[in-house]
Amino acid sequence: MTYPHPTLLISHSDALLPPARTLKSRKLLLASAISLLLAGPAMVLTPAAHAENPLAVSPDLPGMEWQTFSSDHFYFHFIPAHKAQAERAAVIAERAWSELTQDFDWTPKDRVHVVLTDDFDFSNGWAHPEPFNQIRLFLSPPDGNSTLEAYDDWLNLLITHELTHIIHVDMARGIPAFIRKILGRNPLTFPHAYTPGFIIEGLAVYKETSAAQGYGRGQSTTYDMMMRMEVINGIDDLSQAVVTLRDWPLGKHYLYGYYYWQFIADTYGDDKIRDYLSEYSRNIIPFFLQNYEARKVFGKSHEVLWQEFKVWLQQRFAPQITELKKTADTPVQAISNEGLSIDAAASDGKNYYYLRENGKDRNSLVKVRSASNTAENPVSEVLLQTTGMLSLDVSPRGDIAYTRITDRADLRGWSDIFIMRDGGEQRLTSDQRYRAVRWMPNAADPQQPYLIAKRIQAGVSQLDMLNKNGHFIRTLWQGSLDDVISDYAISHDGKKIVASIKRKQQGWNLELLNMQTEQPQWLPLTNTRANESSPNFSHDDQHIIFSADYSNVKGVDLASATATYNIFSLNLASGEVSQLTHLLGGAVQPVLVGDDIYFQSYQARGFSHVRLPASERKPLAVLPLSELQSQYDYAPLYNQPQTHSEAEEYSPWSSLMPQQWLPVYSGNEEYNAIGLSTSGQDALGRHNYSSTLFVDTENDIASGNLMYSYNNQWQLLAQRNHSYYLDNNDRLQRIRREDTVELARTNIVDFLENKLQLSAGINRSHEYDIPADDLLREENSLHNSVVGARLDFDNREMYSQSISVSWGTQATLLWESNDYLDSDYNGDIINASISHFIDLPGNQVLALHSSGAYGFEQPEPFELGGEEGVLEQSLFGRDQWALRGYKENVQQGNRIQTNSLEYRFPLLNVERGWNLLPIGLGGINANIFADHGAAWQEGGRSHYLTSAGVELMTEVVVMYGFALPVRLGYAYGFDKDEGGDRTYLQVNYQF
Repeated sequence: MTYPHPTLLISHSDALLPPARTLKSRKLLLASAISLLLAGPAMVLTPAAHAENPLAVSPDLPGMEWQTFSSDHFYFHFIPAHKAQAERAAVIAERAWSELTQDFDWTPKDRVHVVLTDDFDFSNGWAHPEPFNQIRLFLSPPDGNSTLEAYDDWLNLLITHELTHIIHVDMARGIPAFIRKILGRNPLTFPHAYTPGFIIEGLAVYKETSAAQGYGRGQSTTYDMMMRMEVINGIDDLSQAVVTLRDWPLGKHYLYGYYYWQFIADTYGDDKIRDYLSEYSRNIIPFFLQNYEARKVFGKSHEVLWQEFKVWLQQRFAPQITELKKTADTPVQAISNEGLSIDAAASDGKNYYYLRENGKDRNSLVKVRSASNTAENPVSEVLLQTTGMLSLDVSPRGDIAYTRITDRADLRGWSDIFIMRDGGEQRLTSDQRYRAVRWMPNAADPQQPYLIAKRIQAGVSQLDMLNKNGHFIRTLWQGSLDDVISDYAISHDGKKIVASIKRKQQGWNLELLNMQTEQPQWLPLTNTRANESSPNFSHDDQHIIFSADYSNVKGVDLASATATYNIFSLNLASGEVSQLTHLLGGAVQPVLVGDDIYFQSYQARGFSHVRLPASERKPLAVLPLSELQSQYDYAPLYNQPQTHSEAEEYSPWSSLMPQQWLPVYSGNEEYNAIGLSTSGQDALGRHNYSSTLFVDTENDIASGNLMYSYNNQWQLLAQRNHSYYLDNNDRLQRIRREDTVELARTNIVDFLENKLQLSAGINRSHEYDIPADDLLREENSLHNSVVGARLDFDNREMYSQSISVSWGTQATLLWESNDYLDSDYNGDIINASISHFIDLPGNQVLALHSSGAYGFEQPEPFELGGEEGVLEQSLFGRDQWALRGYKENVQQGNRIQTNSLEYRFPLLNVERGWNLLPIGLGGINANIFADHGAAWQEGGRSHYLTSAGVELMTEVVVMYGFALPVRLGYAYGFDKDEGGDRTYLQVNYQF
């Protein structure tokens, strides 16, 4: 995850990994800080319901029972099937604790809660200091080309990274430490949380990296490749590095952050890093003293250090660039130059297929018809639009099979096999967690090919043979916790499998599985320190085409400055390796199409799909494989087990108690409200609560709220708030109190991959004037009790470069009734809304919205008007609709209907901060809109009001990673009596 990216959960994901829906992190702590800094009765007393907690573990499957054991400094929470992994994690965590606490000269007070989950078919993890120090470990190891492939052991890399976050952000000395003793783990007592992402994530990547032993992202060829191209293309200024929203490289705070800390260490020493972190731990003023502390420790500000850093980068990469430029780049033909990641790609032998992910439009499966000569431009066509695709394969007959992550109500991210059929997709497996698939010929019956599918479950890799309909036949191979299989391919005769496999204490090497033997065994083909990946058989099955980061195939000096990825060919008979490409950036994911090789080339602005014609395919160098042999021989990690307590049944109580309190205040001439706010959760994130209590000392009344949710399924909301009314002389005349209780059950059932959900709830409110001798009581008390059910459909999509929701539909059908509980209102309400988004070229969006409600008999009236849309609302009980260009409550009734049409388009992507000040700009976009709506009483006539206007939407980036959508709008209401000119400034989205 990120500190999230995709950044304050502090985390681990990066730009080349598949998106994880649960990646919230830095933004959670930032959001907490914003709300606490701005807290007043109105804000604190309006908690949002109908919201899922992204930090909760998924609901238990049948037979799952959580357990806990403790070591000296950690609690480990796991299910029994993962106890071996938990014991391994204990070994790594305690060793890392000893090293990191010494490095940082800081020891957290309490044990860290570590939760091991296997809910996702991709690699990630996160760490968070609230409400207690906690780490989430995804047991799925990296199994392909990403920036995470350079590791000795997945748990070692992951725990070192996340524990670095925990110890770093936990640091608090001086005044912050004193306040923490009184108020607990308050968000404002974490000075290091309020620093840029490149500081936080970069330090964790720096600590996870061991150049001497050859693991960690910092020493990887991928990081070298990415930063080398940054140096060539122009190194970012500090103002660009502190704001990372859409600009390439995605996740640049990891990349730039690592090299910045490496520069500091090389130039000033690790002791100075420790001194700087220690000094900044005393800072009680968030954000603003970073340069002060830098001058104290380094003798210069971060702005000056950044200029030195840029020179250091140029000097570091100049030898690489010079060496690489000695040989001209291999001439290739561009197919597509809009890739933001390494895309799934395949061939049917005649055509090239790939997943197009440009961050602006829907992900599409594209077919590229092969060109007959180098001058001919290949013809591309979109075959299918889909999401979450992980792997792709096409048979010689053109049958398309692929795997993709599916959406689930339990928030698990599991992948399954699909095939393309009749322009759509057909699901072959369900909850089988196959993350890759390949067609295998069936010599006995060519019409019934097999599927070879890869699963990695709880860190254990295996290959299964399925029939063409996805039915299991047998398991071909299953590894241990120390074996990870990456890319693999099937020979054209269906007799062999070649794969890139990581073995215990080694890197990624090519191995061959002969399926003709009675008990197939893997035969090593290579044994090197290179990352050999994406193998494919040649048409005659005599050669393996693959990508590798051999430094210089002529000199065989893997430590040379010329390391990058290129395409190679291995002759299975002679054992010779031929270099087929030479590129300044890098070449990965080769696919054979006829005699041409298609691959993905890394360039300054991302990945390009390119074609190497057969006519240009000449060996640049040939070397016996024996001269490339070398081993990592990483140090063994688990020889000495870590002592721990006996495993016991998990209990939420040890972590559920409040860990922090925040004094809050709001007041004016009419009231003087002081209070406390707190929140908490258990280690699994299933129990979550927040509460605030205010006492108005001026009027001797109390208000507050309590919100509790369980397992992302049950939600309870109870709140009391007050409205203050003045007379014509601005003196307090009356106080109106509203008490509300709501109980909701979400995700009762779900369909269509969790796109269609059913929820139900009860909402009771009591509104009345407070009796007091010196206050008036003008209005009667009102009781409103509602029961209801809600059906939601949502397949909306938003991409990395999107300016808003870009595609899809959100629809809600809601039924409420006042007739089942005591209420001053009666009758039923039917509330329906639909929003549809059309993705236009150039990151433009056409958005349509229609909403309405019908009340039968005498429900609480609906109100129309104003510019404020109701976004964060309770699940039931909505009674306000916006209509821009008209004042609030311009119409009332028990019937209401509104329509909106918006054309949204980008103007400018600034994406810069103000150096280290916690404010910057992201994108600047425009919105032209028209609204149309009316509210009326049953039996009466509707009088529709129409308006139009324009909005300027600016992303104001606060606290380095929190983009606030600031809308400056002008709306004109066309009705001569009720309309007119209205301008407004708001921080929200309309819909």
